[in-house]
Amino acid sequence: MSNDPTNPDFDEKIERIKRLAMVVCICKGIPLGKVLPAIKACDNIADVNRMAATGNGGCKGQRCGPRIKMLLRKKHELQGDNSKILETTDDSEE
Repeated sequence: MSNDPTNPDFDEKIERIKRLAMVVCICKGIPLGKVLPAIKACDNIADVNRMAATGNGGCKGQRCGPRIKMLLRKKHELQGDNSKILETTDDSEE
């Protein structure tokens, strides 16, 4: 991809950067770019929180917990593993 602003791929690159920079954990300022590797490696919210350092800010996961749960759900849906969504996303861990 070129860094030429007139190139359509440039806009796509900028949008990807914006998405990865989007804050998931508001309390600790943890961006999606740091959370995604944890989502890929983990199957539950508690493990994602340990790996990405989310869920232990001022709100104790009340704001980022639902976002992480949604990301885990999407991961399981993409893997065709819908049966594990509820058992791997324990609400008590949010």
